[in-house]
Amino acid sequence: MAATDATNRIPTTATARPAVIYRDMTRTDIDAVVREFDDTWGNWSSAAGTPASIELSRHFVLHYLEPATHATIAECDGRFMGVLISRIAGMPVMFPEAGGALAETDQRLETDPHGADALRETRQWHDLETELERECHVNEMTQAEIELFLVSGAARGHGVGGSLWRDAMNRFTELGVERYYLHTDSSCDVSFYEHKGLDRLIAWHAAEHPQYGDDMDDIFIYAGAPSARRTSVPQPSSKQAHERESQTSGRNAKGETR
Repeated sequence: MAATDATNRIPTTATARPAVIYRDMTRTDIDAVVREFDDTWGNWSSAAGTPASIELSRHFVLHYLEPATHATIAECDGRFMGVLISRIAGMPVMFPEAGGALAETDQRLETDPHGADALRETRQWHDLETELERECHVNEMTQAEIELFLVSGAARGHGVGGSLWRDAMNRFTELGVERYYLHTDSSCDVSFYEHKGLDRLIAWHAAEHPQYGDDMDDIFIYAGAPSARRTSVPQPSSKQAHERESQTSGRNAKGETR
């Protein structure tokens, strides 16, 4: 038997990077989305640094899931990498139980002093967004909304943000959506949306409304048309679609990009 020179071993193939899998979101994913939301935006409210912070993040996630008609999860080796939650007018909701879970979450927040204050601030934010929608008539000119677009910091270099975005645009196109919109704010890189061809419909500048406090961000609504060009993005319907290329990832929400 010939001797083996261990010092000259050369691997025949490079170590493969774990694949990112895209699939439909399920109820069991909610906790992971809540944790990532809290890690990303948990420091913005008056509940920051308190046990109420995670409950407030749960409020936001359930608030976005309540009207949602579809949500795609990205994961790698079982680890959460990103989510895009969307709503198409007239389609059945994906999580009919989200409204009840949201009410229970709000009840828990209201029993905590920090949580109650943060919930009041959050409802004020929701009301302001609704008012801006009315002012620009966005629901009259669109058929869909991106409710939440959240990419984990661990996903950098995997192209998760770009793939989730293209998947949503493909789905909108397949289902006849001509225009969609999202909410975002000045704490996020809104150039991502401008690069994707969205137009700013309305802007609310915090400096003009001091009654909302010094920590309030500027708020925007963007709208656009999904590309008709089909892409090779992995489709959640395959349940085992893999991502190979590296693209710029986004770290944005709601279209709430806090």
